[in-house]
Amino acid sequence: MSDETTVITSRQSSSPGRIYYTIGLMAVSAVTLSAAVIIYFNDLSNPDLLSEIGSSLELAFVTLMPYMISAAVAAITAIGIVNILPLLRINESIESIRNGLRNMAVGDLSSRIRIEANLPQLRRLSRELNYTSGDLGRKIAEWKLINRQQWDILQGIRAAGENHNDETVLMLVEQMEKNWEKIAAIEEQFKT
Repeated sequence: MSDETTVITSRQSSSPGRIYYTIGLMAVSAVTLSAAVIIYFNDLSNPDLLSEIGSSLELAFVTLMPYMISAAVAAITAIGIVNILPLLRINESIESIRNGLRNMAVGDLSSRIRIEANLPQLRRLSRELNYTSGDLGRKIAEWKLINRQQWDILQGIRAAGENHNDETVLMLVEQMEKNWEKIAAIEEQFKT
């Protein structure tokens, strides 16, 4: 199975519709199983069998057994459903992270990921992604500023060259070299 297929399968299995389907299937199965147990025990308990039961404790046990089994099935199903419900919050949080990453991928480094659910691991992940995006945005903003300065310096060099002002040309070239050093320092922070 390819990685792309794995991603698609993973998305499908965690979708809210799939989770609701699973919860519904569990509930219907529990009701069906409980009803089958009760019907089965009711068919088994004929009047002749009940007349042979001596004590009232045995009678209560035989009478209540199908309902006790049904209650156990219902309890197990309820525990299963309660453990599945947090997947809905996780799914919403993952979708929020996915959307934030998509925004960043198209160049929107100002977007922030917000996690509403009380899920500490996903909240830490979203904080780290927001920090990373903000830090990258600051570096790119600094880079853009230096590039604008380079353009201004280049215009100054052109004007000084037209006026044959060699000292100004040399001074502006030195400023440009310093800016290139700043750009190189920013570029060093990126591993590509």
